[in-house]
Amino acid sequence: MTKTVWLLVIVAAMGHAIWNVIAKTKNGNPAIMWWSFVLGAVGMIPFSILAFLNGNEIDLTLSGALCLLATGILHAIYYTLLSRAYSCGDISMVYPISRGTGVGLTGLGGIFLFEETVSILEASGIFLILCGIFIMSIPSIRARKAQKDSLFIALGVGISIVCYSLVDKLGVSHMHPVYYITGMWILGTLIRWPWVFYQYRGNLFQVATSNWQTVSLIGSGSLITYLLILYAYTMGQVSHIVAARESSIVITAAIGFLFLNENINLFKIAGIFSITVGLIMLGTG
Repeated sequence: MTKTVWLLVIVAAMGHAIWNVIAKTKNGNPAIMWWSFVLGAVGMIPFSILAFLNGNEIDLTLSGALCLLATGILHAIYYTLLSRAYSCGDISMVYPISRGTGVGLTGLGGIFLFEETVSILEASGIFLILCGIFIMSIPSIRARKAQKDSLFIALGVGISIVCYSLVDKLGVSHMHPVYYITGMWILGTLIRWPWVFYQYRGNLFQVATSNWQTVSLIGSGSLITYLLILYAYTMGQVSHIVAARESSIVITAAIGFLFLNENINLFKIAGIFSITVGLIMLGTG
């Protein structure tokens, strides 16, 4: 990995961690998260126009359309669960478990669904990720109902990451990535709109105007960090980039401990360490 790629990935990881922390400070407010998604959808439209002007045709096949619809639904589920997770759980637990589950189980999905091969080092990395998730889950399993709920929701977030990652792997083979991402953002926004509109009724616009700074930070942060990773993909090995990107797990946990006064215990430390080592092994295997 060159210094340029490393810098892009680390900046993206920090940005991803920061916008998730900002979402946590608002307890994952669904309306704020939805408006942020709207901003991301609008922000992707110019990139699609630019891609079209550069001669990239919009070739929407049936397979591509089905993948696009599926990822739109799955991203709507992902953001709904993420909002719920941040409303009841510590980010220093929710983020590592959800991201670790996403990376670890996506690796397993690639093996069984796409017949991808893995080395012993990569398999060991997946094992360490899953072990780390289990270790971090122990206190929640033994604790009060609220912590158990946050654990299961965090696992749900991770499973949604697995599902849309596998769908997207197939989808971008049928459709130009920029058009695909734009369509995903737009569909995810439209699919969540009825529920958010019903929940907030006449206050939805007021939420945007009173929280425009937060909406802007989350929306632009999610968009910019995703684009940084896409750009890094053109310059380096995907496996290394994906693993390095998840350094955001450590960054997010540290912010939770230091600035949000979240509880720190040996289970969290051991779990985050195991997940981080596993991600490094998965990326370098």
